[in-house]
Amino acid sequence: MDTLNRKLAIERGLTNEKAQSRPIKIIQFGEGGFLRAFVDWTVQQLNNNGLFNGNVAIVQPMPNGRVDNLRQQDNLYTVVLQGILDGKKILSNTLVDSIGTTVKPFGEWQEYLKLADNPDTKIIISNTTEAGIAVTENDTVDMAPPQGYPAKLAQLLKRRYDDGLPGFLIIPCELIADNGKALRKAVITMSRQFGFSDDFITWIEQENTFVSTLVDRIVPGYPAAQAESLWEQIGYRDDMIDKAEPFYSWVIAGDKKAQELVDELIPARRLGINLILTDDVQPYRERKVYLLNGPHTTLAQVARLAGMSTVGETMEDKTMHSFILKEMNEEIIPVLTLPKDELETFASQVLERFSNPFNEHKLDSIGLNSVSKYAVRLLPLVTANTQKRGKLPERIVLALAALLYTYGGFAQGKVNIKDDQAVVDTLAALAKNNTYVHDALSSSKLWGQDLTRIDGLEQLVEKDLQGIVDNGIETLVKSLA
Repeated sequence: MDTLNRKLAIERGLTNEKAQSRPIKIIQFGEGGFLRAFVDWTVQQLNNNGLFNGNVAIVQPMPNGRVDNLRQQDNLYTVVLQGILDGKKILSNTLVDSIGTTVKPFGEWQEYLKLADNPDTKIIISNTTEAGIAVTENDTVDMAPPQGYPAKLAQLLKRRYDDGLPGFLIIPCELIADNGKALRKAVITMSRQFGFSDDFITWIEQENTFVSTLVDRIVPGYPAAQAESLWEQIGYRDDMIDKAEPFYSWVIAGDKKAQELVDELIPARRLGINLILTDDVQPYRERKVYLLNGPHTTLAQVARLAGMSTVGETMEDKTMHSFILKEMNEEIIPVLTLPKDELETFASQVLERFSNPFNEHKLDSIGLNSVSKYAVRLLPLVTANTQKRGKLPERIVLALAALLYTYGGFAQGKVNIKDDQAVVDTLAALAKNNTYVHDALSSSKLWGQDLTRIDGLEQLVEKDLQGIVDNGIETLVKSLA
């Protein structure tokens, strides 16, 4: 079978000679599956419908990445959407020919800086992981490149400033709160660390538009187990094929001027693409983190102890499905700020996405770094329930007991633990004591607060943990389903 390349794509009418000559309008930090199936897929839809006429320059932010793999296919790849959306089965293949160039700063530093020289380029987008938006104290102005993303971006913006060109619309997609504000602060901090002038820092603040975002699309990425059947379906070998669900939500927050700029430069809403412009991303972030990521984290703790391995498997189990539905309706929706009907619609979409028969979303993957995920995704709901409903959320608390059971070493052979080794070692050591639950919950280092101060929490976790030991978690799940 022929491997995807530009000549093959042109011969088969999948692209044309003009595609590669579109002007570079976006610099994108990150070449991973998510951005390619989300941002670059969006750009492709716009190009296919004559609304953008622009390409993306992909920057590989780390020394190791997949730029070389893209180059081997002339920067072409296929996005496969598979899933259920609004009750309808969606199966689609989109060839992405909107990657105009790729750059690796580690080894191609001058080529990277030259990206700033193009007056057609007006947008910068990034997804460099949550840890990517951070100040790197060891980076110096003469490093080519510096290690951190804000440091690299500061150097790129300095080149743009020296060129006398306008600033950028800067759209971070990293999954942290107020990512636009965080990135802006980090870039300014790095600029001062590099000794750049106050005039340049003023230019960053006044001539560049940083917006905050929330992105939502489940992207399993390269479908290794399914690859050969998909190649047969599309008619060529594509080693960069990227699989995603059809659900899509991109919330971008800024003032009125910023929203108008986004609408002008990325006219996705004209195609009906679910790009939401708002002045505050936080309610949407809460909706996603608590109604999608929260139940995911619950399932990773509870369902694995019940012998399940994927999200889809949990949705096929009537008891587990009822358990998670009640968690959403009784313990999450009542304490969130968006209108109830909007939250219920989103919850229904989440369950539909969880049930996607085409995505084998492994609970082990969701269970990575479970302690920090519980602290971010579920712990605020424990507090909110006690404050707004006057009682503890029993299903969310059961997930905490299941986590302590697993990390305490009681689930050996059932559940794989992958977390920060210091966290694993701490809980394993505490589990040797009769005061395990008290000691674990009182550790502010683990949770950011002393959880024993939450009225009744320690007692309920003790009860649930003993129930798991005595009768297995299935009995507790059934009682709450």
